[in-house]
Amino acid sequence: MARISKSPEERKQEIITTALTLFEEKGYENTTIQDIAERMNAAQGLCYRYFKSKQEIFAASSDFYAQKAVENMRQSIRGTVDAIGKFNAVIQSLLTYAAAHGEFESSYRDVPEISAERIRRIAVHISDILIPIVEQGQREGVFHCDDISGTVRILSYGIINLIHSEMPKKNVPEHIVSFVPTIRRTCKILLGSEENRLGRGWGKR
Repeated sequence: MARISKSPEERKQEIITTALTLFEEKGYENTTIQDIAERMNAAQGLCYRYFKSKQEIFAASSDFYAQKAVENMRQSIRGTVDAIGKFNAVIQSLLTYAAAHGEFESSYRDVPEISAERIRRIAVHISDILIPIVEQGQREGVFHCDDISGTVRILSYGIINLIHSEMPKKNVPEHIVSFVPTIRRTCKILLGSEENRLGRGWGKR
């Protein structure tokens, strides 16, 4: 069988996606570069050609993971018209995605020097998605807050840090769902909303 030739960028992406799968299956501590290479049917040297260490691979995998999470959130609001529906869809997408990738989420505890920056980046992306939604909600009369940008950033950073606080190694979905009532109450208070629809469906899989 002829050997398939791949570009350096394709090889690098293959390492990232393979590593992400293994981190989800085994966790950060239990995954080695040898594991990644074997899953790819390649030599360890291939991984070291693109990354200096397992930690560097994890950082790249985290960036890719965050990118996919943000894409899911953006897709979740397509076809939804009203602000409450969009807001609910974004938060539900975030919670569902995190719960579905529990092993990888819990791996952040093992690499705190990477996790803080990645969590910050995700919070920034969430804010960018939610700000126009809350602005729409203000126009529709369902949200009432003086500082939209500041309020949304507080919510985004708060939600992300809350669900990652004391993230367990097991039962991650249950851990995330346990915070839903707090997230719902906080959103209602900060957004000045009395809408019972706000938070409907959050945490359901």
